[in-house]
Amino acid sequence: MQSPGSGDGLRLTFYCKDPDSKTKDDCPSFYRTDRGSWVVQGNRQGESVAVQLHALRDDETFVEIPEALAERFVHMYVEERYGIDLGQAAVRVAQGRTRDPQA
Repeated sequence: MQSPGSGDGLRLTFYCKDPDSKTKDDCPSFYRTDRGSWVVQGNRQGESVAVQLHALRDDETFVEIPEALAERFVHMYVEERYGIDLGQAAVRVAQGRTRDPQA
């Protein structure tokens, strides 16, 4: 799925969503851009969170995403980019076959 940006020409391609989400469309997600960057869709948070951020510029914002989505993103990205299945590496570590985080 691609969607046009807000007048700046940025184009998004859906990458992954929260695996624990119950709905099909409205859930925290990652999108790849045509600029080699990422857009994250998540839950807005208020001022009490904003004051904890470091040097938030006027043109920046923030969202909260569930840990399951971050984990899914990392697994998918590492497998796509480096050809390493982190799921299998985690199984080997858990079984005691290797302690090497590069496995």
